[in-house]
Amino acid sequence: MLLTPIYVRGRRKRRPSDEDDDAPKPIPSGPRGGRPLLSPQAKLNASQIRGHRRARLLTANPTKLRKKKHSLLENLPNELIEKIFLYSLNVNFARASPILSTAVSTERIYRALILLTLWDDSAEMPVSSGSRGSRNAIVRILRPLDYTPLSVAQRRELQTAILHCRWCTVQRILDQLPELMNLVVQRHWFGAGISMVKDQENALTRFLNQGGEVNVFEGFETTNTTPDVSTPAPTTNYTLSINPSVSITITNHAIGEQTTHPILSPLLIPDKYLQGSTAYDSASPSPAASDDGFSPALITYLEIHRLVLGFTTDTLPLTPPKHTLALSRPSLQQGIHTSLVSNNLPALLTLLKLDEYYFRVTEQAHITAQGQDQDTTAVVPYAIPATHFRTAVRFAPRDLEFFRTLVRANAESVPADDPEITEWAMRLQNPFGRWLLELMLRLPEQAAAAKRNPVQDSVFWMGRANAGRRELASWYLRDVLGGMESLESWMGDVQVRS
Repeated sequence: MLLTPIYVRGRRKRRPSDEDDDAPKPIPSGPRGGRPLLSPQAKLNASQIRGHRRARLLTANPTKLRKKKHSLLENLPNELIEKIFLYSLNVNFARASPILSTAVSTERIYRALILLTLWDDSAEMPVSSGSRGSRNAIVRILRPLDYTPLSVAQRRELQTAILHCRWCTVQRILDQLPELMNLVVQRHWFGAGISMVKDQENALTRFLNQGGEVNVFEGFETTNTTPDVSTPAPTTNYTLSINPSVSITITNHAIGEQTTHPILSPLLIPDKYLQGSTAYDSASPSPAASDDGFSPALITYLEIHRLVLGFTTDTLPLTPPKHTLALSRPSLQQGIHTSLVSNNLPALLTLLKLDEYYFRVTEQAHITAQGQDQDTTAVVPYAIPATHFRTAVRFAPRDLEFFRTLVRANAESVPADDPEITEWAMRLQNPFGRWLLELMLRLPEQAAAAKRNPVQDSVFWMGRANAGRRELASWYLRDVLGGMESLESWMGDVQVRS
């Protein structure tokens, strides 16, 4: 029988060979043995080795710190870096390095980029006596940018990039509204060759710089311009009406024509604004808005966009935006939910108006593209998610205004057999609760009628009560609103001060 060798890991101890029997044995360090003590010579050798090593370290040349080499672009003066960035108009330029980011992250750069991306400069400036002065004024406003007109496609790309930058806050955009208004006046008023007497021109300058009560100004166009422009003979009279933060309207009295030019030209509304995401303040990295994200500044921003886009009428055919607008309806629905949860009624009103008008004008364009524009009743019914009504019941059970606002947006979207809403309406014990219960009973036939003719047979059409055709609308005016004769469309209502 053979034994299997067992291998044990660990330090092996060498046994002295037979020829080493005469070698001196190590002296134990104590009576119990242990590690042997070093001999005096070994101690001396170890001490000398440590001393030599220490001396070499003390006398050695210190290692030179390797400095990070900057690129040729980073070594340029800030003024040249700004010029290169503004020439390229590429936001990724600032993300290439911290040095480039610091060089172009200034308020005057932010200001020039906001003005260029939100101002519609697609209209060609006519050749006239005042066009040169107007062009010089535009170049002066847009400094340090070397201004060149952008196409709609270029501006859409730039606007998408700028509005998604963290520094492009809502408040920064609102702060530039006076300058945007000045750009529009320079392009479409002075750039069209319209002159003004000194008093009117001075009043307009004061209004553009500081604002004021007077927002209507007179101008004229002459065929023979004299050196003394204070007393020219007008041949064609014009009137300039300014709706601050929204638009300017120029009236040509000779032909009775009015032309409106919006101050802003949005090509998209970012999802973060529609959803109520909080914009970051320039002075602090933390969110600076209300708890729900729909700060007063953000509501003003959305309301101004609704007005400049022309979402202010209920008359068919609806007026589409001048340029195609990129807007996400799912993000709008998320924002409506957020406004309900946070009990933010102004935000809810603006978002519902945006949602309904955008839906209807988009469907109208689709119907027109299919060749059905001859049929005035070819309107797709509008609806909002039923969950919004349940959210209003849960988060604002005592404030009826939120549920009533949703009903006015689209009464046919109320869920007919929802036990939670039914129980809530029964607990109200008021005219609105009784009207809501009656609506839920009649909802199947009412929804069918509204589907056939949304304009006239819905309970509400874009906020307007169809009291002349629907009994539920008449009942709402008589009992819920206390005997009001009519309830007009809410699209023309404005929540921002001019």
